[in-house]
This record gives sequence, C-alpha cells and structure tokens, in this order.
Amino acid sequence: MSCKPHANFLKHKGMSRPFRHISLILMVIFYVPGFAVAADETDTADSDGDGLTDIEEARHYKTDPQLVDTDTDGLGDGLEVNQHWTLPLVADTDGDKFIDGVEVRLGTDPTEASSHPTRKTPGFEDLDGDGIPNKEERLRGTDPQRVDSDFDGLSDFAEIRRYLTSPILVDTDGDGAWDGEEVAAGTDPMDAEKHPPVTK
Repeated sequence: MSCKPHANFLKHKGMSRPFRHISLILMVIFYVPGFAVAADETDTADSDGDGLTDIEEARHYKTDPQLVDTDTDGLGDGLEVNQHWTLPLVADTDGDKFIDGVEVRLGTDPTEASSHPTRKTPGFEDLDGDGIPNKEERLRGTDPQRVDSDFDGLSDFAEIRRYLTSPILVDTDGDGAWDGEEVAAGTDPMDAEKHPPVTK
C-alpha cells in the first residue's frame, strides 16, 4: 500500500499556511531517498509561474516545471491542484469527454462525470471560447475544446481570422520557426524567406 503524501491533505487538517509550507518540504525530503537540497532552492522556485514550486511539480505531481499547463486542458497546473481538485496530468479528469478547462469555463464540475456541458449550456456552441464555432472547427480539423489546436503559440482564431496561417500546422511556411515564434519576432509566418534569426 502506498504511503505517498498528497499536498492537499495538509490543507484539510487546519494547518496554518507557514506550517503547511514547512511540512511539504519535510515530506519531499523524507519520501525521496537521497534527496537533499538547501531550503532556499526548494521553497520558492516556480519556473513557469503556475503556483506550484518546481520541487512540487517534479517530485510530487510529476508535472512539467517549465509548462504552466502540463496536460493542455486549459487549466494551469496550480489551479488544478489547489483550486479545482482536478488531475494535472489528465486533461479530462472525470472522463466525460469534456476537458477540465472547458468544464470550468462553462460552469460544470470537472471532477464529476454526471456534471458536464449539454447543448442547452450557454456557450456550448463554442466550447473553448476562442471565437471559432465548434462546427467550423470540426470542418477545419481543429480541436473545438482547445484554443490553440496545434500549440504553436497562436490561437485558432488568430490563425484563421488574422494571420491566415494553418491552425493545425505549427510551422505553416516550413522555415523551421513556429508560427507563434514568427509573430512574436515580427516576421511573416507565411513566408519561408522571412524568419527569426537562427541563434547558435
């Protein structure tokens, strides 16, 4: 039987925030053999700014300390663990075919399969709220439940309505730079001759 601790357990025993914080560090040190790092290296570092320390992510939740939303469900890892009680490694915690971020956005419970959006739910016609209706997303091959279907840094709406790039290709012009990277750098994501400078 596993005796692996869960950080949320501390929140329901009436412990003060400072005591919970200290206890979490002690748990990490106790449950990870050979783990010994100075306190100032474990208690504040949060590389992705998601509300979970790097140590919590890497050692306890197994999420990516460099990604705000490891499972790409539209909820940051910290929000999943500390607020919504969803699984940060599972996009659809309750298995009802609606990812957690969509359920939170539409007001249903992402931890209860019987609570899910229906056609009568306000906003159902655009599940991810990106401005592209579900029907159009399906015709284009994009994901109606994800704002950025190809994860290139540009929303489906921006790709379809503004930049005319492919919402299902990370690098529309095939020049080696992702569409979002090109827009951020001020180059044309539709012109392979114009791309961000390559750094060595």
